[in-house]
Amino acid sequence: MRGGTLRHIISIQEQTPVSSGMGDFTTSWSDISGMDAIPAAIWPLIARESLESMKLELQVTHKIRIRYRAGITTKNRIQFGSRTFYIDSLINYEERSITLDMLAREIV
Repeated sequence: MRGGTLRHIISIQEQTPVSSGMGDFTTSWSDISGMDAIPAAIWPLIARESLESMKLELQVTHKIRIRYRAGITTKNRIQFGSRTFYIDSLINYEERSITLDMLAREIV
């Protein structure tokens, strides 16, 4: 993989429960240790509009490629600057553990 194509810097986040102090928990997102400042390539694939409950929602789907890292699942999300992507699918190309492609939805 040519390093020049990995021109975006992302971080991988996971949900962590946070105690409210009143006995219940809320969830918060935080960077996974060692998975911040990851070089990545981001390609927009599809732009879709849908009308749901009289609210127009634009859903953009992207393909994000990084050098392979173990431990990333569809329960994680990607943070790219102020943009957030939820991971729908992971592809370990040819099962060689060299690159990891993630098909993701951007939350607008």
